[in-house]
Amino acid sequence: MDTVGKVIDSVHTSEEEKGQIKIKLQELENEINSKQMDINLADAKSTATGIGGIMQRSWRPLIGMSCALAILWEYVLKQFVIFILAAFSIPHNPLPELDMATLFPLVMALLGMAGIRSFDKLKKTNSDK
Repeated sequence: MDTVGKVIDSVHTSEEEKGQIKIKLQELENEINSKQMDINLADAKSTATGIGGIMQRSWRPLIGMSCALAILWEYVLKQFVIFILAAFSIPHNPLPELDMATLFPLVMALLGMAGIRSFDKLKKTNSDK
């Protein structure tokens, strides 16, 4: 929205016109934010069933499990596979490597959110308000 404001400043010369257009622009931005809040509220209240409901409620655990599986592969399973292949002199192509530099920030964010939620429950505060 700032870019639109800069365009308005360069196109219109009257300060009154600039002010009116900026007010209208702010009203539109507020309306968009209000609609997004309505969507978020409806999403939170949803009791959807079926595959849509499962995905809606379980995307965070799925991301957590994906991260856990990636770490398990990279640091445990892959090492055993390499050892077994080397021990039996089995020729093989290089095993896939996961980009842990992008995975670990996601894992740390998930663990941080879980820690914050645990602290919230320990102090018996309700962050949903």
